[in-house]
Amino acid sequence: MKAMLRNALIGILTMPLAVLMQGCEHKELCYDHSHMVDLRVDFDWSLAPDATPRTMVVRLYRSDGSHYAAHEFTSTTSGRIRVEAGDYMLLCHNGELVSVQEGGNSFDEYRLSTKSHSLLAPIGRADVSAPPRPGTSPDEPVRTSPEQVWAAACPAITLQPQTEGQSVTLTPAEATCIYHVTVSDVENLTSDIDVSGAITGMSEQWSVAACRPSGCSVTLPVALERPDAHTLSATFYAFGHCHEETTSHYFSLYSSNNVYKDFDITDQVHAAEDPRHVYIELSGFVLPEPGSGMNPDISGWDQVVDTEIDMQ
Repeated sequence: MKAMLRNALIGILTMPLAVLMQGCEHKELCYDHSHMVDLRVDFDWSLAPDATPRTMVVRLYRSDGSHYAAHEFTSTTSGRIRVEAGDYMLLCHNGELVSVQEGGNSFDEYRLSTKSHSLLAPIGRADVSAPPRPGTSPDEPVRTSPEQVWAAACPAITLQPQTEGQSVTLTPAEATCIYHVTVSDVENLTSDIDVSGAITGMSEQWSVAACRPSGCSVTLPVALERPDAHTLSATFYAFGHCHEETTSHYFSLYSSNNVYKDFDITDQVHAAEDPRHVYIELSGFVLPEPGSGMNPDISGWDQVVDTEIDMQ
């Protein structure tokens, strides 16, 4: 009787183990990594010898354009990554970007874009009513001016399995243009008045694969410096201007005492000798004298209008 009870008890205890073993699929561990290879990535700065990126981001895409992996290099000269052997396309740009956002799920769709912004943010008046906008661009999205960007694309590379010493060289070029704006003959520019600017008709994005501006036309607010008591100046980056023939460009000035002026700069932008280094020269902006009254329109803003002087 004791033997029968012992055998029955052993059967009850081993039954769950048998059930568990039946539900467990045995798989062999894979120790074969021959499909993985080391890839050395070199950055050639011959197209941008003065570049000063902090880090570099490299994105790998499969031959069908789908995203495979992304790596950020702390070295801006070279680095190594481990990937599967196969065919790839590569994109790269500098990392640690603050005013630029990344987007797009494929090689062709990947973009670097400006971020939404307030038109009066440079003078800290994002909470007041928006000033009038130039008539040709009253509804343009308002975006940040991008920081300096360098980027490159490699449309095809094949990595062979079980092969050492494989490398790729990427040659970044500057994706952003730099604009220099000077406004002379500014009157009544006192220390208690803040003034900012905004430029219209700029490109929203940079297509890294196509190496060109893309997206819609946007307005970029910019901060202004005061080289002297009668001059305002600004230096800022952009992804270039929209190249549609119908696109016009204005540079607007906005003051903290609700005075504004629009300058048509279309000809200066389109006729720039170097489209990557654009210089805009403007003149004449009269602010109200201290203690004087204004005649604001229904928007609460007073427009400065140039007056033709009769010389006869």
